[in-house]
Amino acid sequence: MWAFHTMRSNKGQMSSSFSYIFALIIGSIMFMFFVGFAYQYLNFAGSLSAAGLVTSLNDEFAVFSASDSAEKTLEFSSRLSFRVYEGKLTSEGQSKTIDHVIFAPFEIDGENIFLATKSFEIPYRVGNLFYIADGKTMYVVVYDSSSEEVIQNLQSSYNSLPSSFPVQVVSTTQLSSDMQTLYELTASYENVRFVFFSSTKDYEDKIAQVFPNYEILEVSSSLEDYSAGEIVYPDGEEVVYIGYPLLIGAIVSGDAYMYTYNLNKVMEKLSRLTSVYYDKTKFIAAQLPNCDYAAMKTALNNYKSIAGSEELSSYSSFLAKLELVESANKGLGGECPEIY
Repeated sequence: MWAFHTMRSNKGQMSSSFSYIFALIIGSIMFMFFVGFAYQYLNFAGSLSAAGLVTSLNDEFAVFSASDSAEKTLEFSSRLSFRVYEGKLTSEGQSKTIDHVIFAPFEIDGENIFLATKSFEIPYRVGNLFYIADGKTMYVVVYDSSSEEVIQNLQSSYNSLPSSFPVQVVSTTQLSSDMQTLYELTASYENVRFVFFSSTKDYEDKIAQVFPNYEILEVSSSLEDYSAGEIVYPDGEEVVYIGYPLLIGAIVSGDAYMYTYNLNKVMEKLSRLTSVYYDKTKFIAAQLPNCDYAAMKTALNNYKSIAGSEELSSYSSFLAKLELVESANKGLGGECPEIY
């Protein structure tokens, strides 16, 4: 009886020892597995972070789309670098196609990223335009007596430049008399982009003598309020803008090509939307035979044609067709409902 009890105790001890050894072996295997996994994770942690950045930024733009006008500063714990180019958001080899229209410099690099958005309507809402800055470029807006009121509008209205973007506003008189002070105000920035709402011919040489890293854009328009016009980039390329949101996009864009790519995306969206309003016009006209929608259909058809052209080369032609749409729509009313 006692022997049997002893044998059971020995078996229990052996079983306990075996369980302990087995647990050690399994624990060691699991430890080696997790250590190996950790090293593998460290190897691609950079690309994973880039993928997360790309996705997060795209999500931010999607949330922004609900607002007519908004700004936001994204603060990161480390320096980040990415590009927005030809409809793709790219960082460290990770890329994501985006449907948003985003105006940005060549490369965004830093711990703080500044985002802004404005809705775009010509004449009906097409969608939101987005802008990005990293605080490394100072935008110096230069005006003369003929454009002073326009610049005030770009400072303190819905059409204003994003308040989080580094901007200095100076007159041509100030620029001529005290360029050194402006240099001191902008010396901490990697680049200074001058945006002239006047002629640049009397200032280019002076700027070159004082500023080591600079660019000059020149905005011109036949309209007093500069609501549409042309911009010449440093390489001599000229582009067209329609409305202040596109003007801001041109100011922020790295070059003429980057701006034109986004302008074409805007025009494509406008063309598709105009087709929808054209179909709506035909439907309502069929339902209300006593109403005359002929002018509206013609205006929308012509408007769709210029919006859908491969390259917008004349803001005056565009505005003429836009005015016809607005006029035809205002001519409706009462029992003949407006289209938008």
